[in-house]
Amino acid sequence: MPDSLAILVQQQREHLSQLQNQLLTSPQNSISVDFYKELMVTYLYLSKVTEAKFLWENLSPQMKADKDLQFLAQLLSLLNLKQYEDFYKLCQTSLEGGSSSEMNQFVQKLLSQITIQNIQLIELAYKSISFDDLQKLFGLSRKMVEQICNERQWQVDAGGVYVLPKRNDVSTVSNSNLAKLVELVCFLER
Repeated sequence: MPDSLAILVQQQREHLSQLQNQLLTSPQNSISVDFYKELMVTYLYLSKVTEAKFLWENLSPQMKADKDLQFLAQLLSLLNLKQYEDFYKLCQTSLEGGSSSEMNQFVQKLLSQITIQNIQLIELAYKSISFDDLQKLFGLSRKMVEQICNERQWQVDAGGVYVLPKRNDVSTVSNSNLAKLVELVCFLER
């Protein structure tokens, strides 16, 4: 993860901590819809889908009536179900549809974050993947997929049908992580 992205994620984690503290210390009826939007946005940005889902399920019907919160709940549902093609389509529709500038900024940040995560997962999981599958995953044109491939220095097969993702920054397993894994497996086998 690039340093600037790591710094941004760390800032979001600190912001989340502040929001959660404010939520715990404020009387429930004094919390505004905007606060819940901000909390939901932060959860989604940090890929805390379970927490965002819990928040949505526990909002009052009056809060759930808010248009922006309903949109965030749709994004949440698509991320929860890992329906990335529909997620990207909904984000593009929102950006083109004239949502508030604040919501558009969030959608752009979330799109970037999810795209980076998906690219990293592709690099880890695939030795080869077709252009068609990449287009479906990201909901992008072939030209845009080719641009992503070029930026990531992924190789393309001779026929131009398959992409060979280059594994970037694959971390090696440390002894401490391996020990934790062994300990967890032993615990689960008991």
